[in-house]
Amino acid sequence: MSQATKDKILTSATTLFHRQGYHGTSVRDIAQAASVNIALVSYYFGGKKGLFETLMIKFYEGYMKALEKGSKEPLSDSAYESVISLVRELIEYQRAHHELARMVHREMSFDSTLVREVMSTYLQKEKHELSQLLKQGMRSGQIVKQPVDFIIIQLRSMMTLPFMYPQYLWELFQLSPKEPYFTDRYMEHLSHWVGAGLNSQPKKTTIRVRQMETQWKAE
Repeated sequence: MSQATKDKILTSATTLFHRQGYHGTSVRDIAQAASVNIALVSYYFGGKKGLFETLMIKFYEGYMKALEKGSKEPLSDSAYESVISLVRELIEYQRAHHELARMVHREMSFDSTLVREVMSTYLQKEKHELSQLLKQGMRSGQIVKQPVDFIIIQLRSMMTLPFMYPQYLWELFQLSPKEPYFTDRYMEHLSHWVGAGLNSQPKKTTIRVRQMETQWKAE
């Protein structure tokens, strides 16, 4: 019963933080949405701040699993295609957890102790994995030599913007990042666009966008 109660609180909190933001959501709102006693939020999570931090860590733990899966299962020996494979894995994960993704990305725009801890652990690992993949591709001549830091900044922006600003995509372009069709269309375009900037042999490389078989499920 206790785990089921905790899961209800986490699910309700995710939706409310996503819609109303951290400061616009009260402990009472969360308790009412989860149909639990308000005291249970403090009992299980130590209050709203602890609950929010739990959700942040939960998101990035899953994000790291997607990162590891994408980096360990390249499509081929092509460094460029391996980058695209990794990017798709991370986009698929965010699509499957779109409410949590928006909540987390919005919070990451602020400076706080929690954000700095996330930067120094989870995002540092993401930077390392992408850096290794890009540098390996440059050494082998498969990826055009250029500043690695700016490539990572551009890739990360492409991966996070749709989930940080879903309302922008819907109101102006009638695109919904939470739908599977978006990932397919977005990755097809992104692979060609990124390929134009990274791939040193665009005429010899067949760009393949893998259809994900793994369905990420919120725990």
